[in-house]
Amino acid sequence: MPAETIDIPIMLRGLTPLTAEATDPHPSRVRPATAAKLPVDTVAAAAVMAGVRLELTGTATAARLSVTTHPAPGPVAPSMTPAFSVWLGDQRHGQVEITAGTQAVEVPLPPRPADTPVTVYLPDSVPVTIEAMQAIGGTLTTPPGGPRWLAYGDSITQGWSATDPGLTWPALAGRHLGLDVINLGFAGSARGELPAAAQLAETAAEVITLAWGTNCWSSIPMDAPYIEQAMRLFLTTVRQGHPDVPIIVISPIVRPAAEHTGNRFGTTLTDLRNGIERATEQFAAAGDDQLTLVPGRDLVRDDELVDGIHPGDAGHRSFAGALIPILADCLTRSPAWQPS
Repeated sequence: MPAETIDIPIMLRGLTPLTAEATDPHPSRVRPATAAKLPVDTVAAAAVMAGVRLELTGTATAARLSVTTHPAPGPVAPSMTPAFSVWLGDQRHGQVEITAGTQAVEVPLPPRPADTPVTVYLPDSVPVTIEAMQAIGGTLTTPPGGPRWLAYGDSITQGWSATDPGLTWPALAGRHLGLDVINLGFAGSARGELPAAAQLAETAAEVITLAWGTNCWSSIPMDAPYIEQAMRLFLTTVRQGHPDVPIIVISPIVRPAAEHTGNRFGTTLTDLRNGIERATEQFAAAGDDQLTLVPGRDLVRDDELVDGIHPGDAGHRSFAGALIPILADCLTRSPAWQPS
């Protein structure tokens, strides 16, 4: 059977509408207008296609991709192989590694009913664009999208240090609940910048998670009063675009070296976590009954961190396991979600 050429953008999930597509020469997970107002480390992290994926149904036995890799403008996930990763439900069916430059990649698709979706995650360890795609041995279509989940955060949301893009906590929870995840995790950054909040406010969603704060101890340090007010303004901005959508705030997970050690302002991560939680509780107490606080200190155990900061595969599973029931409950209360 001859190869069928596919319209790539309709198959792609995980990019905010109006951002550059993964077919563009310089794709990004943030909009150009947003990128112009964000710190350079956030913009660099946004060039990695974290959580971006092809959602495929049909009878094809493989997808042939023409792809180009690009030099990483910033740090990339240290524990992931540069590869496309193929998932059917909660089972991974292999990786197809890529090299530098432009190349043709044939991605085998597992046997399945024609209406059962296969997820092919783009590499999370190198920026990549897809120039063309063909269906091999059959046809490819795309399934309807599920409820949209905007997941804002730092490297832990982006997926460090899982060993596969399908094993990050947003990917695990998203597949379990059938959500259309847009991963807005930015390694080394995500310090509650208001332009990022504005992009969230301007993007349709059924549920939103905010999980930031650890980089406010280190890369650009803050004290507790500062982060408390930053969270208040971040929530205010997001609420301007989503007055009724459930928002889940997840305070920072454990970071042993920072828990009781002061930064340049003498502020520990415990202090910063308390500031984020205090701001969220006060915001909710002022009348926001669609705001949920998840204290992050005990979501991941110390021994589930691979480097003292980032969870490995077991830590991402723990994180996802704790969030799945909370996300599911929030979706039942989301006015933007109409269950089928």
